[in-house]
Amino acid sequence: MCEEGESCHIDLSSEPPRYDEQKRSARPFLGILFECCGVYARIYLNRQGTAYEGHCPRCTRAVRVRVGPNGVNSRFFSAHG
Repeated sequence: MCEEGESCHIDLSSEPPRYDEQKRSARPFLGILFECCGVYARIYLNRQGTAYEGHCPRCTRAVRVRVGPNGVNSRFFSAHG
């Protein structure tokens, strides 16, 4: 409760959060620096779970990173054109 003369902040919002952080972070991705255009983007695991697929957001150059038994722990890469 606020004392007389103090300012109070009341959150009257009853809206649920705009997105679920847990669901958002649960989708596997790789961070890719597309050197063709100097931009960063995420590419996501395909439905089959066999590769990470995506494209440059500027020139639409495709990139595909296969998933294999001897993978690496790194999550960020550069794509050379």
